[in-house]
Amino acid sequence: MKTIKTIPLFFLLYSLFMNSSSANPFSLAAKVGSLGGGVEASYRINPLFSVIGSVNGFKFSIGLSNRNVELNGNIPLFTTGVSLGIHPFNNNFKLLAGIFYNGNQFDLTSTLKHNVTLRGETFTPEQVGKVKVTDYFNKLSPYLGIGFDSPLHNESSWSFIGELGILFQGSPRAKLKRTGGGKVSPLIKDYIEKQAKHSADKLFLKYYPVLSIGMKYSF
Repeated sequence: MKTIKTIPLFFLLYSLFMNSSSANPFSLAAKVGSLGGGVEASYRINPLFSVIGSVNGFKFSIGLSNRNVELNGNIPLFTTGVSLGIHPFNNNFKLLAGIFYNGNQFDLTSTLKHNVTLRGETFTPEQVGKVKVTDYFNKLSPYLGIGFDSPLHNESSWSFIGELGILFQGSPRAKLKRTGGGKVSPLIKDYIEKQAKHSADKLFLKYYPVLSIGMKYSF
């Protein structure tokens, strides 16, 4: 009985680790997209499964504004993670499920546009000065997507790749970092953090869209 039970397990392990579908199962790729520029390494385990590791990053300036607060600064993007590729049709189309370390954030300098009154206490722009605040997201973010690669010609080691997905990074959380002046009242601190969170939440969806294209070399 034990021998009979081990036969399905043997064939499962064999199909996962031994039955590679490609003469060139390893690949490296360079890509660009909504997560910035990136590189990825992948291994085609067998006709049904592949494993992909990637690193992405970029940085750009941004200006946000609402009725009471002006926010200016940078958005450094940084993600790195691993995904499992599932090839349901035994070809270069794949479904992707992964987990990423998410370093995406807003590094902003906040200034009041005019006097703000909170619980009977009035704060002036001169009194508060410039306040630096960071909006950040879940450090571990699940990822779901689809992808494909298309060889440039028959039996070419070079392929054009594309990917579309969603990074579930959650709603932003804001944290005041430091100020150019003295100590900030807890009232205005909480107020600025809420304004920064609200502004970031309108721009950066908690379901962050991922779109990328690039070139891959298999070997």
